Amino acid sequence: MIDDGTTFERLVEAGDNVCLTGPGGTGKSFRTRKLIASDPDCFAVTASTGIAAINVGGLTLHRWSGMMLGPQNGESDEECLAHLMHDKRFSVRAGFDRIRNCRTLVIDEVSMLNGRTLDFLDFLCRRLRAENRPFGGIQMIVTGDFLQLPPVKKDPSAPYDWAFQSRAWTEADFKVVHLTKIHRQNDVHFIGALSDFRFGCVEGANARLLRARVARFPDANLTRLFTHNAQVDKWNHYRLDAIESEPRFFDAELNGPEAQQQFLIDNLLTPQRLELKRGARVMFTVNSAEGGYVNGQTGTVLDFGCDSISVESDCGRDLTVEPFTWSYDSRDPRSATFTQFPLRLSYAVTIHKAQGLTLDSAYIDVRAAREPGQAYVALSRVRALDGLHLKDWFAGVFVSRAAVDFYRIAS
Repeated sequence: MIDDGTTFERLVEAGDNVCLTGPGGTGKSFRTRKLIASDPDCFAVTASTGIAAINVGGLTLHRWSGMMLGPQNGESDEECLAHLMHDKRFSVRAGFDRIRNCRTLVIDEVSMLNGRTLDFLDFLCRRLRAENRPFGGIQMIVTGDFLQLPPVKKDPSAPYDWAFQSRAWTEADFKVVHLTKIHRQNDVHFIGALSDFRFGCVEGANARLLRARVARFPDANLTRLFTHNAQVDKWNHYRLDAIESEPRFFDAELNGPEAQQQFLIDNLLTPQRLELKRGARVMFTVNSAEGGYVNGQTGTVLDFGCDSISVESDCGRDLTVEPFTWSYDSRDPRSATFTQFPLRLSYAVTIHKAQGLTLDSAYIDVRAAREPGQAYVALSRVRALDGLHLKDWFAGVFVSRAAVDFYRIAS
């Protein structure tokens, strides 16, 4: 059903299991955060990946539930539960307690959660709560877009194991709510082209519109979106080395349990060791109303203070950037923290880590996209058509037929 501005909240209040979905830039994360803020104690907040968990201010679903890695290949639900019941780690016991005490569970970026994991979560909740209703009676709220990044699969020849194809999804009877109003882009022609691109359709006027964005000689300072970390690191280092000034190094301050520290190191957009120079191009990695910057905004380093960094934003404002502290679990004062300047080099970032960002401009090679929805994620990060720069034209766009069918049936 199409959201009329209150449909999502009304369904949640009525106790339904709800899937909030829609294209990039429709405000899925905003609506979810607003709902959680209305009654923080009511909602357990999780996400399918570490990056998404940090963005939504929660834990990964695996960590929250205590299932750890979950069922392995060939392992039944019963066998996996038996292993977990004999596991003496505090993280497993704490996860089980969270399941027993949960009222409403939020899972962000559900497109990257595989159906096998959702089925096991359902089994685990029923067992631990001694309640045979779906998910042991826990109300489920899942958010994301199945036409963006898919679940990880180990066998390249196997089909994607989408959450909506699972037994648990069917039995939970999710009410699917579609957000349709785009807030990230304003140009109706660009919005239309992205809408068709999301479904793998690039032809006619939309094809001509996007083809005109091929840039043979792009500005070297444009943020480049790559598929792999090695490409990102190589281009960032190359561009930084081209600046003839002395580098400055800033090491994050880490506190708390080591495993949680490592989680933050691996999943934050901000690096543990930040190498910068005067004149380096940087990207802000948090929203700060006080500082005057937002996540994904870019600028140029002007100077370094004792406990601050001066950055000129691309809109011409001189900003003073101070260290920011991220928490592994914002509700647990004993959890690990990571304190660093909320900056990273902006010459390049992976498409995976760009999910959730809004960029004024980017240089993208969608020919390298090998997963369904990956090309759409990259293009839909850009705010305006004149900020979109393509390396070359492409033969086609890879989308999942199962995901396309899901939206056609759900609508």
